[in-house]
Amino acid sequence: MPSTGLFFLPIAPNQASPSATLVAHISRSFPAQALPTFHLDHRLFVDTPSLLPNSDASLRRFTSILTLSHTPGTTYVGTTSPKDRATATEQPVASTLVTIPSTHADPFTQLIGTKIQPHWAHRQSLVVDNGTALALQPQEWAVRIGDVKIPTGRSGQQTTSNLRGMLVEVSLNNASAQHERLDSTTEEETELEAISKDEETLIRAFLDSLIDGTGVQMTNSRALFRNTRIPSEDNDTNGVVDWGLAKLYMDMLRTPR
Repeated sequence: MPSTGLFFLPIAPNQASPSATLVAHISRSFPAQALPTFHLDHRLFVDTPSLLPNSDASLRRFTSILTLSHTPGTTYVGTTSPKDRATATEQPVASTLVTIPSTHADPFTQLIGTKIQPHWAHRQSLVVDNGTALALQPQEWAVRIGDVKIPTGRSGQQTTSNLRGMLVEVSLNNASAQHERLDSTTEEETELEAISKDEETLIRAFLDSLIDGTGVQMTNSRALFRNTRIPSEDNDTNGVVDWGLAKLYMDMLRTPR
């Protein structure tokens, strides 16, 4: 089962992203095999009652609509449960997760934004377009790098850059990786365990080796880790669902700052 670390580096308005520098350095310094282009689309809604004055923010719920290039043709829809006040803030948020065909993502978004608008309010949309994905050493590691932006036309008039930060995904592939097919499992049946401390340390060390000498600083980045499902060397991802990867990205993109 692959172990994946996801890192988000915030970028201040009017600052350039280091993604091009990082990709050029990795491509020049390491034997790398190109993988399909990395892209994502994340649309976030918040329950309207939690936005009312004097509402309890701890009971706030979110709905995410997420499309990832890792699993083409599949869009994930996740709705969180209210946080348990006794649960530590760094713990993953419990959620219900289902899939729909990616061709239905736009109609489904429109449905939420119109028919059930009294219950859900649009909070934010984020995209990664034309990101880079590479397999390294040889195909033991997969690295994906992309700039996170607010898509043009979804946020109204913008007075600052729509660039919000850089995402770096680092996955360590294990020989025991297992696939989950659309018709073979449900989210409730899938164990989504946290990775071990040793695996987290290994992923962080590998990322440090990739950025060494680039001048890119990841000290202010936010990092999340999870066991995922899809090994980078397998090109047959049709019908494959990666619940862990979807939850990892949803958890990160709900609060990308």
